[in-house]
Amino acid sequence: MKRNIYLFVSLCCLVITLFGITVFAGETDSGLVNERMLHPLDSYTAYTFQKGEWAYNFPVLGLSPGWMWWGVMDWLTAEIDIECLLGGVPSFNFRFSLTEQNGILPALAYETMFQYLFEEIDLLEDYEYLRVVRKGASWYNRINASWRFSEQMCLHLSIGGTYSESILIENDNRLEYFGKHFQDLISPDLSLGIDWRISKWFSFHSAGSYGTTFIYLDNVPRKCQFTYGFRIAPLLKNRWAILRNLRLEFAAIFYYFPEARETVSLPVPILPYLYWQGGGN
Repeated sequence: MKRNIYLFVSLCCLVITLFGITVFAGETDSGLVNERMLHPLDSYTAYTFQKGEWAYNFPVLGLSPGWMWWGVMDWLTAEIDIECLLGGVPSFNFRFSLTEQNGILPALAYETMFQYLFEEIDLLEDYEYLRVVRKGASWYNRINASWRFSEQMCLHLSIGGTYSESILIENDNRLEYFGKHFQDLISPDLSLGIDWRISKWFSFHSAGSYGTTFIYLDNVPRKCQFTYGFRIAPLLKNRWAILRNLRLEFAAIFYYFPEARETVSLPVPILPYLYWQGGGN
C-alpha cells in the first residue's frame, strides 16, 4: 500500500512538472554547450542558476518523486528535495556564487547541505554484501571551483568536509567482518570532475571523489567514487517545450568503502535519470 502511494505521488510530481514545462518553458535551444550544470555525473561545479531558472530531476529506476533546483537569485540556487519532504526528512541544500571566472582564476561557489534522519535508514538495503546505515544529522560544507578552458572543456574541483551524527559502514554476509560505526564524525570531502561539451545535444562527463556526494548515494562520507557517462538533449528543435527541454543523463558508477572493504559497481553507463531545465534569462 505504501509503495503504491509513493508511486502515485511520483507520477503526480512528474505530470505537474511536465505541465509546467509546457506552459512556462522558454524558447531557448542553446543546448548542452552553454547549459548551467550543477552536478554533472555527481561532480560539484561552481555555477548557479540565473534568477527564475529551474531544473526538475526524475530518477527513472527508483521511480522517486525526484528533486528540483531553483534560481532564487543569480547568485543563489536552492534545492527542493521532493522525496525527502514527502518522507518527513528535513533536507536543505544551497549554493552561493562567490566569483565568476577571471582569466586563469576560476569561478568559485560555496555549497552547504543539511539533512536529518529521525530513524536509522539502510541506504543500500537491496545490496547483499554491504550495509550503510545513517541516523541523525548530516551537514556538509564545501568550496567549489570551476575553470572553463574553452567553449567545450570545463574542469571542476571541490573541497570541504561533512559532519555525520551517526553512520555505520560494514560488510554483510561475508566470512570475515569489516566495518566501523562512526558517531559525531567530521570527515574530509574532495571531488574532481571534467566536462566535454561535444555538441549542443551530447556531452561527456567524468568525476572522481572521496567523501560525500550529492546525486547517486548522497550524504555518505568516507566512500571512494568514480563516475563516467554522458548527457544528451535529443529534441532541441522540437516545437513542444516538454520535449525541447528534455535532458537525459546516463552514468556508470564505481564505489569503494574502505571500512567495509567492499566495492559496488555499475560499469556500463545505463543508469538513467531524466531532467528538464529552463527559465532564466
